[in-house]
Amino acid sequence: MTMKNARLTQAALGVASLVLVLVGCGSGSGDETSPAASASSPSPGGTGTAADEAEVRGLLDKINHAWARGDAAAYASFHTPDADLIDFRGTHARGRQEIIGLLQPAFDGVLENTRVQARIIGFRFLSPQVAIFHTEGKIVPTGADSIQTFVATKGDRGWLIAAFQNTRSETS
Repeated sequence: MTMKNARLTQAALGVASLVLVLVGCGSGSGDETSPAASASSPSPGGTGTAADEAEVRGLLDKINHAWARGDAAAYASFHTPDADLIDFRGTHARGRQEIIGLLQPAFDGVLENTRVQARIIGFRFLSPQVAIFHTEGKIVPTGADSIQTFVATKGDRGWLIAAFQNTRSETS
């Protein structure tokens, strides 16, 4: 990872933390899964292109397909090399290797033959190179409802997930 990408990732995580505090992890109300819906909520820190938005939104499909295959290495490949992943229990994996180490044993055991069912409920660009989005979802067939926060950054390899946190919903 280049020094520029490391600084960008650190800045993105700092901005995302501030945004989460300011908005209370909320993403507005209503269905914001379409580009038209997200266009109605302006991005305070900057805007991205429609192509960038499509690429960021496509990350969700990519990681969910990797999950369904039980392929932790593929799942981790859609994250930055130094990504942070925090699961619903609060387990913190730092970097692709720790993400693989956390997920592959689960994919080979309790999460075998599961898939993620999730939908984007909020999306915005914090800058042209940083996006934040929230999803609601669960692991099918056995999971409880959760809300997830993703921070994606644009670097040499395109858009990748720099940070992820999964939290059980109050109704679960």
